[in-house]
Amino acid sequence: MKSRRLNKETHTIDSGQGNKDADSFRILQILEEVAEGRPVTQRDLSKKLGIGLGMVNSYLKRLAQQGYIQIGHAGKRRLYYLLTPVGIAEKSLLTYRYIIKSYQVFSDARERIGNFFAELEREGVKSIVLYKATVIAEISLLALQNSSLDLVAIVDDTGAGKRFLGYRIQPVEALQVLSFDKLLITSEDPIEKVSGHLEQYGVKRERLCSLK
Repeated sequence: MKSRRLNKETHTIDSGQGNKDADSFRILQILEEVAEGRPVTQRDLSKKLGIGLGMVNSYLKRLAQQGYIQIGHAGKRRLYYLLTPVGIAEKSLLTYRYIIKSYQVFSDARERIGNFFAELEREGVKSIVLYKATVIAEISLLALQNSSLDLVAIVDDTGAGKRFLGYRIQPVEALQVLSFDKLLITSEDPIEKVSGHLEQYGVKRERLCSLK
């Protein structure tokens, strides 16, 4: 049997909306940093946001023009930033929208993974192992609550021995003695790479499945 992959629905990508979301998130990050009340430089913000100094300067000027922050001089060539009452309100609004957006993404991911598990059940799969303790693994654990699939283990050499949402993470070598039908890759690693790595533990490619 070939490795299973989650079927993706066809969506029209709205690049404009994506850019708007990224812009709002950067503004939220800047407002949060300023709200901390500690000295923050444009270089600090550049590293935090992963954007150039010129873009940081542009954001700060725009936020000042909109009345969200005040820019003052603390000495020669030194600036400081203060969050205004309007800025506090905007930060609260952006935080709320960010939480709602994140929940929508999470809810969609849980539904998609749940549908994937239902497909495995229809194929007669009874038990699975999760490969890597990641955010996708967390969502998968929640989706398994509405599934008849039995979770045998979570394997991840990086976190072996640690607790993960109530489960103790096992080393990858444990796959040699575990009994399971399918191994779900919950990391960004390509299935070919994982397959090559797991061959040494007796896990054949046909037992692997991916959400990609």
